[in-house]
Amino acid sequence: MYRIAPISLNKTSFTAHNSNIKPQGNEPEFEKSNENKPKRKYSDPLMQWPIRGMAFTNDIGAAITDIAPKAGMAMWVPALMYFGADIYDKYRNNKENYDPSTKRGLKQAIFQAFASVLFPIAAVHAGQKTASILARGSKEGLSLQSKEEVVRNHLNYMSQRRLSEFENDVPLYKQKYTQALDNMIDETMRKYKYRNPIKILGNFCFGHRHPEAMGKDRRQKIHDFIDKRIDNMFAMRKELLEGNKPKDMSEKMFKKFLLLKETYKNDKKYSNNYAHHAAKDILKKFEEQKIFKTKMAKTIGGFIALGILIKPIDTFVENVIMHKYVGPGLDKITTPDVSKFKDKFFN
Repeated sequence: MYRIAPISLNKTSFTAHNSNIKPQGNEPEFEKSNENKPKRKYSDPLMQWPIRGMAFTNDIGAAITDIAPKAGMAMWVPALMYFGADIYDKYRNNKENYDPSTKRGLKQAIFQAFASVLFPIAAVHAGQKTASILARGSKEGLSLQSKEEVVRNHLNYMSQRRLSEFENDVPLYKQKYTQALDNMIDETMRKYKYRNPIKILGNFCFGHRHPEAMGKDRRQKIHDFIDKRIDNMFAMRKELLEGNKPKDMSEKMFKKFLLLKETYKNDKKYSNNYAHHAAKDILKKFEEQKIFKTKMAKTIGGFIALGILIKPIDTFVENVIMHKYVGPGLDKITTPDVSKFKDKFFN
């Protein structure tokens, strides 16, 4: 009979016979523990730039509404889409974990209201007003807002009168308009004086039109400013009726005048005074262009303020308003409190 000797299975002999197998001390890579690896800090993609910038498209819209109302309104669309996505995301998820919470969604809605709507829009209008006030250092000594309101008022006044009746008596035109302007300023200041303080504050922070600014500039400066504009208007009118391009008028606008003159000439209703009608229309466009330039200067001021304050506003709302006031206040609201409120008012 054959005798089978026992085989030694000690570690040394096993390793010697299986030289291609690594010792047990070297664990495979997939078996290593990840406990010592640093955890990745959660970074909210909706709060990272440039996606975060979508929240401020409405503020850009507020800055350009004065010069492009339709575009300004359209700029609210991406902002509202962002607000909805961000608030729903915070309601639905607690960072990377699915955990719906009405309180968390409400917190984010309040954050967006302050950080993306109220404060940035107020900053835009503050920048516009700053640009307007700085214009008082110009030779006219008037704010941009006063210039805009006076030119707009004169444009309306001019539209309702025949300039041909005053072409030989410009001082009479000035006298009549100055009286109308003073009446408008006085009436505006009376209304402003007795307005609701809340409305005054709201208009100061979020309003575009500020006709009361005329009452804050010296009346004589306003008169001097509009007198020069009226003299210039009648001088330009004379040049146009003679077929010449006024010095202050662009070539493009003068070509528009020539086209208007031909249009009125071929219209039986206006053919008798076609040149006068064309001159009046182009002078109105010239005044509107001046108003646009004034608005553009204020808009630039609004953009500068928004660019400077956009980051500090985010930080202030997050660290002060939310963490010190809103957050702790909402955390005090418990589920029993909500149930009591529902029982009291809805049952």
